[in-house]
Amino acid sequence: MDTLYAWIIAFFASLWPGSDMGAQEARYFGYVEGQYVYVSAQASGTIQSLSVSRGDSVSTGQILFTLDDSKQRVAVGQAQANLAIARSQLTDESTGQRPEELEVIEEQLRSAEANLTLAKASYERTQDLAKKDYIASSKLDSDRATLESAAALVEQQRAQLQVARLPARAARLEQARQTVESSKLGLERATIDLAERSISASVTGYIQQTYYLPGEFVTAGSPIVSILPPEQIRFQFYINEPDRAAFTTGTNVLIGCDNCQQPIKARISYISASAEYTPPIIYSLENRSKLVFMAEAFPLAPTGLLPGQPIDVRLAP
Repeated sequence: MDTLYAWIIAFFASLWPGSDMGAQEARYFGYVEGQYVYVSAQASGTIQSLSVSRGDSVSTGQILFTLDDSKQRVAVGQAQANLAIARSQLTDESTGQRPEELEVIEEQLRSAEANLTLAKASYERTQDLAKKDYIASSKLDSDRATLESAAALVEQQRAQLQVARLPARAARLEQARQTVESSKLGLERATIDLAERSISASVTGYIQQTYYLPGEFVTAGSPIVSILPPEQIRFQFYINEPDRAAFTTGTNVLIGCDNCQQPIKARISYISASAEYTPPIIYSLENRSKLVFMAEAFPLAPTGLLPGQPIDVRLAP
């Protein structure tokens, strides 16, 4: 396409009065060009709404379009539930057993203490009778064993109650904490996926084109809207080979166009390192003037010109 433009422009340049003037007086021809920002979605889906139309002006952060997000909303809800469960498990592991379970153990301890009191009283009576030789020594031994067993059971129940009041072991607590962190990350990921279903403008500019309509399915990375930022308007023109040496990057030029009241000031930002031929010719010293170099210039101030508009260029005095 650039070669075609070069061909056409060089042809008309050869017909333009004064085309054989020096670089300072000569005019060069080209057109307005723009570098577009193509907006797409990171995931595939069906377009739910399109909030802009061709020709609209948009600002950074403005919603352009949305994709169907029913699955993503379900995923967020599920992630929230998983996080709630994980936090509940961590709380449970951190506070020991439930009050109802502790109450059962406490009741067992009270029963064991009562049996210990009874066994102790029984042993003391048997001990007094044994001193008077009223009972056999085997009875005393039996009551002593009962007392020792009751005392051991009390100690066991006390230890069990103490353990029940403690939080879970360090390993189980760490596992519960990691489960909570994993659930948080899952919720964060689901929230990001949901947010990505609503696409906003990353730049301020002019809506050049929309490529899909609501209800259509789009794949990830497919452009849906193109935006032309004002700062990306540039002028593309072609310099004849004999005048090339008069132009360098940073050179100021004046842009003219149809109905332009005043020339537009611009500065050259790029000049092609390779020349292009206009109509196919055999290179010689006589026809090397038909070589052209493509150049680009950016306006020094905002302009209302739009891509495709023809322009003429001359060096600024």
